[in-house]
Amino acid sequence: MKMKIRWQSALVIVPAAMLFMVAVARFSGSPAAGMEQPPPAAPASLEAAGPAPTDQLIIKFRANGSVRGDNAPAHPRRMQQLSTAAGLELTYGRAMSGDARVLRLPAALPLAQVEAIARRLETLADVEYAEPDSRLFPLAEWPDDPEYLNQWHYFDTYGINAPAAWEITIGSSSIRIAVIDTGITDHADLAGRWLGGYDFISNLAVANDGDLRDSDPRDPGDWVVANECYAGSQVHASSWHGTHVAGTIGAKTHNGLGVAGVNWVSPIVPVRVMGKCGGYLSDIVDGLRWAAGLAVTGLPANGNPARVLNMSLGAPGECHTSYQGAIDAANAAGAIIVVAAGNSNLNLDISDYQPANCNGVITVAATDRGGDRAYYSNYGRTVDISAPGGENVPSPSYAVLSTLNSGLTVPTTDTYVYYQGTSMSAPQVAGVISLLLSFDPTLTRAEIVALLQETARPFPAGSSCTTAICGSGIVNAGAALATFGGATPQPMSTPTPTPTSTPTSGPVYLPVVTGH
Repeated sequence: MKMKIRWQSALVIVPAAMLFMVAVARFSGSPAAGMEQPPPAAPASLEAAGPAPTDQLIIKFRANGSVRGDNAPAHPRRMQQLSTAAGLELTYGRAMSGDARVLRLPAALPLAQVEAIARRLETLADVEYAEPDSRLFPLAEWPDDPEYLNQWHYFDTYGINAPAAWEITIGSSSIRIAVIDTGITDHADLAGRWLGGYDFISNLAVANDGDLRDSDPRDPGDWVVANECYAGSQVHASSWHGTHVAGTIGAKTHNGLGVAGVNWVSPIVPVRVMGKCGGYLSDIVDGLRWAAGLAVTGLPANGNPARVLNMSLGAPGECHTSYQGAIDAANAAGAIIVVAAGNSNLNLDISDYQPANCNGVITVAATDRGGDRAYYSNYGRTVDISAPGGENVPSPSYAVLSTLNSGLTVPTTDTYVYYQGTSMSAPQVAGVISLLLSFDPTLTRAEIVALLQETARPFPAGSSCTTAICGSGIVNAGAALATFGGATPQPMSTPTPTPTSTPTSGPVYLPVVTGH
């Protein structure tokens, strides 16, 4: 929920998808049940078990050899001669580049056997060389994370086409992504995926961890009781919002656990700026500058400055001078700032909503699984691009699944939860941008915006989203990465897998979301 709260006469900003959990239910079946377009049940690594069998050979005849008449490569006499040398029946396939030919075996054989056959063919006087026609596969491994099957927003028709991007890059350790949010929890699916960070909260009541600013960005919880934030404010459990955002950007991937992240390699830098009742603009501005590697009075320098800054937070109002100044400074330092459009169903052309209305940011609206504007998403010409934020109808599994903690107040055990909101769409764009920078770190903000917009997936015909109100389309990670070096990755096929009968990563809590 984005809202402007007056507390001690200061502007307070809350997460763009502060999800008030008015009902919580344990999910006892497979989260995959009822999904329309699951991803393929592909092995985690197609080449993991060793070289794949092949049923083809490549052969080239010597230039001075006769390739006419009975000696023509496809002539039955020549094929009989080759088959005799090979020790099994070969058939002619086709001519290929470099004057070589493709021959077919009667069946696929282990590569070692095909290599032995090739060596026998090379004993013929007119054969220049022979070799197996080996099968190669994309270098990016298919995630073996069991809940990846439920992350439709990566691979569905109106998802971000992440698998095609992973064929080109899965990230770089030299590119860091700051999550400016509620902090982060110790989660098995985030272990080793974040480094450094800082807690910028300068008010004890907001901090809820017993101290003020320090180098520990962990989230102690942001639960509140009724009327705690302001008169009439409602009770809600801890959101663990920053943990959810961080999981979408960079959960440990291909580790046989939980969910996958957009970026598998680039580290996350958690910057805690929000706690109980949101966070103060002054703390957020300091956190933003620090995340980009800029100096903040009285604090140590950030040893892990980030190129990409995700801000899934906001509040009504014009872009404050201090906000814009920090954004301008971060941009000048080379940082790319991604912000959530907000969840108030507002037309940003006529309504002020910060930081979505600030200059120099990439503002992201949310779409649902069908490619329409999510009912809660802010919209307007301010929006640069859209990404799936999901909706928890007709099923909670139509929202976005990511890392969370099961504690209602303080952290307890790891879990995975479906959330909906522009807070869920922004980190997907931030993740895609981090992949682009991993491939080419020299890209500027203007170049990245142009690239994302030029390659965006069009909204479906008749959609409630148009380029006039939801940006240029839905971010398309595969198409954006394919612009480099002539790469042309193709989306992977999507046969229906066999769903598991029980959750593979522990209980999944499904919040019923009302706040937007």
